[in-house]
Amino acid sequence: MPDMFQKTMIKINELLYARMIKMLMDGCTAYNICDETGLHVVTVQSYLRALHKEGVTHITGWVKNSRGVDATHIYKLGIGEDKPRSKMTRAEIAKRYRFKQRLRARMEREQAILEARP
Repeated sequence: MPDMFQKTMIKINELLYARMIKMLMDGCTAYNICDETGLHVVTVQSYLRALHKEGVTHITGWVKNSRGVDATHIYKLGIGEDKPRSKMTRAEIAKRYRFKQRLRARMEREQAILEARP
């Protein structure tokens, strides 16, 4: 296989580890660390899980994904309580469901109009 298709593997060293710790002082996600250091996300998540398990870091918040669900941890260096994931109430879940139903019905009506045109 040609060299241009091979991805270079970056191993963690003292400088990258120090950079990761510096970022954790302000609070960051695993993806922020990946962007800064060039390490693979699995490697960074492994280190963050180990630091969290030993009580060196704690979860200060969450980043929501496209569906509005807390998906990505925001870690910060130091001892503290982990912030729990936010939960939607039953009313919020029902409201979102009804909105999606209305949107789906509207899209079906518009599709039927487009298909009926000659």
